[in-house]
Amino acid sequence: CWMYIWIVVNLPPDKRYRKLHVRPGGFIPGLNKPKHLDSFLFPGMCHLSALQAEGLLIWNAQTDSRYLSDLYLIFTTADGPGLVYWNGMVGHSGKNGCHMYCGVLSRRKTQKKHYYPALLRPRDRCAAGSDHNDIDVFNLPLGGSTEYANNLNTIVSIRNKTQWDKKKTDTGLTKPPLLLALQPTRCLGVPLCMTTDIMHLAGNISDLLISLWRGTIDHAAADDPERWPWAVLADEEVWHAHGDAVEQAGHYLPTSYDRKPRNIADKINTHYKTWEFQIYIFTLAPILLYSVLPTSYWANYCKLVRGFQIMCQSKLTMAQLVDAHTLLCSWEREFELIYYQLLEDRIHFVRPCVHQVVHLVSEAVHKGPPICTAQWTMEHTIGNLGEQIRQPSKPYANLSHEGVRWCQVNSLLSIMPELDSSNTGLPYSSVDLGDGYTLLHKRSKHSVTLRGGEAIAISQFLGPGHVVPRIKKWARLCLPNGQIARSAWRESLRPAEQIHMSRNIKFLCDGETRCGEVQYFTRLATAAADDNWEFVDVAVIRTYSAPDEDLLRLSNHVVLASHLLDAISVVKVKQIVGFIAMIPRQMVLPGGVEGEFYCMMERPGYDISSWGVPYGVYTDVEDDDNGEDVE
Repeated sequence: CWMYIWIVVNLPPDKRYRKLHVRPGGFIPGLNKPKHLDSFLFPGMCHLSALQAEGLLIWNAQTDSRYLSDLYLIFTTADGPGLVYWNGMVGHSGKNGCHMYCGVLSRRKTQKKHYYPALLRPRDRCAAGSDHNDIDVFNLPLGGSTEYANNLNTIVSIRNKTQWDKKKTDTGLTKPPLLLALQPTRCLGVPLCMTTDIMHLAGNISDLLISLWRGTIDHAAADDPERWPWAVLADEEVWHAHGDAVEQAGHYLPTSYDRKPRNIADKINTHYKTWEFQIYIFTLAPILLYSVLPTSYWANYCKLVRGFQIMCQSKLTMAQLVDAHTLLCSWEREFELIYYQLLEDRIHFVRPCVHQVVHLVSEAVHKGPPICTAQWTMEHTIGNLGEQIRQPSKPYANLSHEGVRWCQVNSLLSIMPELDSSNTGLPYSSVDLGDGYTLLHKRSKHSVTLRGGEAIAISQFLGPGHVVPRIKKWARLCLPNGQIARSAWRESLRPAEQIHMSRNIKFLCDGETRCGEVQYFTRLATAAADDNWEFVDVAVIRTYSAPDEDLLRLSNHVVLASHLLDAISVVKVKQIVGFIAMIPRQMVLPGGVEGEFYCMMERPGYDISSWGVPYGVYTDVEDDDNGEDVE
């Protein structure tokens, strides 16, 4: 079954993707893809076009006023195969196959018809029509080529199939898209309304890199993968040991990281989820493959990872966009040089996803962060509707009916929000600290007097003239971004394999980002200037050492190796900006120091940290336990 949805873009990002505000647009029944998809899209597009022409009349009951709302179609999103139905372009294997329509021509192998977006020309031999000069990735044309209108006019003017086949190859177009029937002043138009899909891009990049490292990608008979220096996971024993390491690392991932990656060696062929691939490739694998991949290949891979981590944020600064553009363009050029190596038999290593990566930054400058137009909302909608089906008969009719009911309920809740009975209040026994911070139970029943290092740390935090008060310990803290940080006080009561370790945080100290392991949270009662008492809300932590600068620079801020220090420190809870995973690993640092280090790992999509060290690319070098002591 195929479906499409409407997303109201003028709602803020923290609301527009919620189930309450997503509207199913249409359902196309059947197991196979439809032959004439436009006929199914036409009713929705026709209705939108009419509303754009006449305006949507709205009555405001509170002010007893009426006004016309203008509807705009901003972006159309889909995965690669689905996007061709929206934009009327050829598939990704076409000569002019870039979905951003940048106009860069792809290359093919001799006597083959499939095109690949290699920017560098093969040096051993080259097919006719694919021998154009090298293209500088740092000066790649922007998406939305001005030639689109002329090329479309050429396509619609053709009168026979032979000419159409030839012009289709040259122009990358097959037909005028249905979107062109919308009001031109109420739509960005094609191809400007097309966006990058960072969700499926992550899956495609993952598939490419894993097939290269395992030596399973298609190759010429004379090109033996055993001679590939990057095929470090080709050996079955190494591959299964790597899979075990992935599974073990999952115990150190917080619950907010959602599904932890399973043993990739066992599960890669049995529905390994897109999110698992993204967690694995763009956070975990750089740690596990350090000193496994040859240094040049690992450093190149880290450029991709860091650039991708930047682009997955919901907020992007100009400085971050410049960094991401430099990292991703540098990765693409090096990728062609060290993997494809300008050999025609390897040109298929440069898949369309490699080219799409380079467009991420330029598209974000014009259209906003790519995470805001990713396909996660579509996938969640499919899951939400699918779980409503209660009987096996007539599944497509049931799905369509559930979609209609969803729209009706959401519309009613929008008109009368007082009917929404969902609980939005704070949990029982929690304490609202302001600015989005909330202390959550468990909490110790009785106050305790601190001794030793903890008492010294709190005394130093309070300063001279303050007595260390008796305290109650708190187990959890909810952060403004919705993350819930936990503490060693409660997590250490359970075996490591039964928890998702969520006690590692990053916090700001004198303007610098530091990492620490929370021992517990507490409220310090101190005397205020007006002789009243006030609480100072703090976290008692063990800090991690500053990350190794050589490894930080070599990995372009992807792998941060630190030691967990014994010293106890105290920080205000509002200094905490997020929590992280710290993956233990035995490793040898670039400076030759060997030992067990903790490597920081941040969840894709959250704000990433800056560590004050220049990027190497610029220099080319759950807590549900119970006990009698808690309430």
